[in-house]
Amino acid sequence: MNNVTTIKSSLIADAISYLCQKAACFLREEIYNALQRFNCEEILLNAHLAYKTKRPICQDTGITVVFVDIGQDVHIEGDELELAINKGVEKGYEQGYLRKSIVDDPVYARKNTETNTPAVIHTRIVPGNTIKITVALKGAGSENMSAVKMLNPSDGVEGIINFVVETVENSASNSCPPVYIGIGVGGTMEQAAILAKRALLKTPLTESELEKQIYEKVKDIAFGVSIETQACHIAGLPVAINLNCHATRHAEMVLTENTVLPEEIKPDFDIPCNEHKIDYSSYKKINLPLKDEDIEGLKAGDGVLLSGEVCTARDAAHKKFIEQGIPFDIKGQVIYYTGPCPAMEDEIIGPAGPTTSSRMDSYTPQLLELGLKGMIGKGIRNQEVLNSIKQNKAVYFTAIGGAACLLTQKIKSAKIIAYHELGTEAVFKLQVEDFPVIVNFI
Repeated sequence: MNNVTTIKSSLIADAISYLCQKAACFLREEIYNALQRFNCEEILLNAHLAYKTKRPICQDTGITVVFVDIGQDVHIEGDELELAINKGVEKGYEQGYLRKSIVDDPVYARKNTETNTPAVIHTRIVPGNTIKITVALKGAGSENMSAVKMLNPSDGVEGIINFVVETVENSASNSCPPVYIGIGVGGTMEQAAILAKRALLKTPLTESELEKQIYEKVKDIAFGVSIETQACHIAGLPVAINLNCHATRHAEMVLTENTVLPEEIKPDFDIPCNEHKIDYSSYKKINLPLKDEDIEGLKAGDGVLLSGEVCTARDAAHKKFIEQGIPFDIKGQVIYYTGPCPAMEDEIIGPAGPTTSSRMDSYTPQLLELGLKGMIGKGIRNQEVLNSIKQNKAVYFTAIGGAACLLTQKIKSAKIIAYHELGTEAVFKLQVEDFPVIVNFI
């Protein structure tokens, strides 16, 4: 009989805290290298800024997904595993000034738990006397574009490829490309989804024949394809696709009874600076508030540097606008769809990149009719919104998704002006200077 190793639950909690903060701020080397083949200087610079400042790559520090492989010869002393993990998540998000994005009662109250817990936990019992912990921070932009489909066995390889291509094409820019595609094939409906998420933990090498076939179809928008498979029923072919944005954030650690955690959060490699590559010389400069003549001189694809006052608002704030009225003068205003991380003592505002604009589509036409002139976000809008933008002579700008550290440098002041109780979804009044955006629709 093997000797039992005792690992304290407090060590597990501290390890989770450490890994949450590490994953939020530092890209893994293989992810950074895979991104370099794309023309994405701003994304690479943002990764360097996050590394340099030890601040989140993206303001959406996600729902915390924890994979735990527990050696069968391990005894956990103290709290039960789930409690220890959630204590670690709460500690890590508080210490790291990470955004807390988890709401309880998802259908009705949708009240923020204010701790980013509970985490989503997947455990396996494996041989040995150690505990391997992998923490993945999963943002909603890419998670919301993921999908599961129960194919027929006769659909085969062609059916799998078509489903992946369709899912990736439908995600458009909502998922912050370039993306990493995790695919789970087999098992049952829920197991295929877990396989897809586990596939994203692998290095994006794209080695198998099926991975290569899929990659050839999506290589313009994806930096990697990984597949995990499992046996399934003779009558089924479950397939799940889990998309991950370019900010693929994972960190892992193996615990023994003698593990001593580092005193400070450290990256696994040094991310170089490429700031000299970014050129905004072709961008048009516009001072806010927006005037009709400013908008008339724009066309889709134009780069613009915005300076002046911008107000932030996300889903919850938009709902209040419609139900209670707008707490600021909306005429000529630009709304930035963002929910920043908490600010550290020396920060004007925490990292604040754009969120997915389509979630605001049901509210936008009413705001445009009231005088809203511009919106900054990421991703596509529905046809009703596009029609309303045209009718009201407004403009929809997009900013680089997942480039929160870079964009936050352009924010010179920030003040909450409404809905303090909403936390990250409160309305901020910002003063921005040369804030880089692209005209998406006008």
